[in-house]
Amino acid sequence: MDLDGILKPTLLLDPHRCKTNILRLIEKARAQQVTLRPHFKTHQSRLVGKWFREEGIDKITVTSVDMANFFAEDGWMDITIAFPVNIRQLVEINGLSEKVSLGLVVVDADTIDKLGRGMRHNVNVWIKIDVGTHRTGVAPTGTEIIDAMLEKISSNGHLHFAGFLAHAGHTYQGRSKAEVQQIYDTSLDVLVALKQKYIVDFPDLKLSVGDTPGSSMVSHFGPVDELRPGNFVFYDLMQEEIGACIMDDIAVAMACPVVAVHPDRLQWIIYGGGIHFSKDFLLMEDGKKYFGRMVDIGSTSWTTKDIKDNPYISSLSQEHGIVQCTKENFNRYRPGDLTLWLPVHSCMTTDAMGEYTSTDGGKIDHYREHVYL
Repeated sequence: MDLDGILKPTLLLDPHRCKTNILRLIEKARAQQVTLRPHFKTHQSRLVGKWFREEGIDKITVTSVDMANFFAEDGWMDITIAFPVNIRQLVEINGLSEKVSLGLVVVDADTIDKLGRGMRHNVNVWIKIDVGTHRTGVAPTGTEIIDAMLEKISSNGHLHFAGFLAHAGHTYQGRSKAEVQQIYDTSLDVLVALKQKYIVDFPDLKLSVGDTPGSSMVSHFGPVDELRPGNFVFYDLMQEEIGACIMDDIAVAMACPVVAVHPDRLQWIIYGGGIHFSKDFLLMEDGKKYFGRMVDIGSTSWTTKDIKDNPYISSLSQEHGIVQCTKENFNRYRPGDLTLWLPVHSCMTTDAMGEYTSTDGGKIDHYREHVYL
């Protein structure tokens, strides 16, 4: 792994780790006859998307109309935008629905009304159910609301009710397989109850769930039709703490130059701050925050050996990262040296960076390059 040409904060992507993560979950889903519709919001890369396509994946999830167009231009023909419909983009949605099989997410009847009046092409409509995350979605007990939404969907020829969709984001609060399994099972019970209520009138309705801890840690997915996880493609320190992966599964690392050292407080300053890593953090056993953990540079990638004894990022400002060392490891690096860091939250880090450098020296594209053309 040649890092001599890295001059500033750079996000490294290890293709071997990434492809291994992809294949592992594809095989798990196929073994249980569940459709994997991976969420591309994490990697946002056509090349990484190609790695999925090479393994037979032909359905994807994205977060925005613009991102859907980005991947539609690359030949993806079955796309769900797993974000509540933004009616102000109806013209773009119509244009997209003319080219691909498009799935849209709704959480209220008024939006369905406007969607129904404005659509000129067929779309699949998913009703988002709040299974406990409390970010957005219809409460599962709100069957009168669901009834009204279904009536409006059914009254418009361009709208097809696809089923109930959920994101059990509160699995991110779990710290064991048992905790994640319990959250997953409870969420699935909610969706299955709704399916039983409406299956007679809508015999083709499906259940769609999506979160990386659940997809990675649950042994049996149960009666779901599709999974929409995204973070699993790279994983990160948060997923490792939950138990969804091990350190060696994490497929991205930030390369940051050391720009200053302070022996009096056993700290380094790295060129790498909140605009590179994001401001997500985890807590150490003593309650101290950390924003990244250092890994050692290997011949073809990085190595996670002895990571628990390595320095950690204790604070981030816009461009600066403050690294806390010990007497034993403070002298390992000097100003001008390059350090490698596993991110706390890879989705936010990759979005913040907007570009990758492959550990094998190849070029890996990113959606942000397309946005700023």
